[in-house]
Amino acid sequence: MSKDNFSNELENAKSLKELSQVLTKLREAEKNLAIDGTWSLGTVFSHCAQSIQYSINGYPDMKSTLFRSTIGSAAFAVFSLRGKMRHGLEEPIPGSEKLDLQIPFSTGHKELLEAIAYFETKKSEDLKPHFAYGNLNKEEYDQAHALHIKNHFERITFI
Repeated sequence: MSKDNFSNELENAKSLKELSQVLTKLREAEKNLAIDGTWSLGTVFSHCAQSIQYSINGYPDMKSTLFRSTIGSAAFAVFSLRGKMRHGLEEPIPGSEKLDLQIPFSTGHKELLEAIAYFETKKSEDLKPHFAYGNLNKEEYDQAHALHIKNHFERITFI
């Protein structure tokens, strides 16, 4: 996969299902990829998988109800409108299990594809509130996860 093809496919992906197709193709380019920062690409994938799993099982630490119903929901609305998210790219999910910073590509890749597939089987009522954005339905969560992954993928470079 060339850098231009990857960039175009990533930019056009609006859902987790579409991103899983990009991830599958990304596997073909594994040896030609690098990521800026201290997290390996596998760690980034694992972090994104962790976020998806928490949306199903519940986040370990939650912002206050007031935060989620005001600042958090407003932030999600802005991200949603812009179609783009910005957040600390090496900040763990609050209260999450500490991730190894050098998770192998294949491990993180598999975890993320499995988390996406599991998410696809869920209904809105199966999902737990987001730790910052509050209650999201499945479509909103799909978008939030897609924007989260795409933000992390901005650090991927082709070598």
